Amino acid sequence: MDKKIFITIAAVCIMLTGCGSKNDTSSADNDSRVAGGAVTKVTTQEEDTAAEESKTEDSKAEEEDSKASDEGEAQGPTGADSYEHSLTAAFADQLNTRNFSVTYAQNDIDSGEGMQLQYEETLEVNGTGGHQTIINADGSINEVYIVDGACYSADENGELQITAMGNVMGDICSMVFGFSPAESEFKGAETYSDGTVQETFVDETNVTFVCTYADGKLTSCDGAGYLRDYKGFTEGGVDEIKLPEGN
Repeated sequence: MDKKIFITIAAVCIMLTGCGSKNDTSSADNDSRVAGGAVTKVTTQEEDTAAEESKTEDSKAEEEDSKASDEGEAQGPTGADSYEHSLTAAFADQLNTRNFSVTYAQNDIDSGEGMQLQYEETLEVNGTGGHQTIINADGSINEVYIVDGACYSADENGELQITAMGNVMGDICSMVFGFSPAESEFKGAETYSDGTVQETFVDETNVTFVCTYADGKLTSCDGAGYLRDYKGFTEGGVDEIKLPEGN
């Protein structure tokens, strides 16, 4: 996805610890002898050999479990098997109720200078209406209103001007995610030992996006050289979007 398009839209341990255990039990058939008042178990050579083999097997089991645990942390078990079963699809359903507010920071991670904050945006949606409050990296603030199919933003004099017309709010998911999950190819999901889930998509331009969830909530979306860090989401409670008085 072209960065310019992306910016325009914005204006979104299972530790497998294996402990091999060994229970040594005394057999009633074992002979015993008294030495200095203590009862000492007398074993045969066959029993000693069996005990050593048991220790070896336990050690191998511990090594296998430790290896599996390390691999689990790196890869994690498979998550959703399809888009329909994904956390992204569930969150998209919430967005498509079209009454919510979401706040996220957009960072440029492809500038060659480390992660650079571009802006922080709060998007409020009620039906076909929208209100964007954008705080730029330099501290300046832009407000955008989407009312009755028209997009308004303030000019240099602070007066609202129409900047776009038509179905501006058509794909609400693209405004929040930065891409359209339903129109992209779902590549799979992985769950990690800390409980986070990553779901991977490839869009129609062959750009990869990775959505990360913690406790079922979207925390970030990485793709096209940008990282969106989600700071809050509230479903419902947004009043009808209207232009400020005097406009």
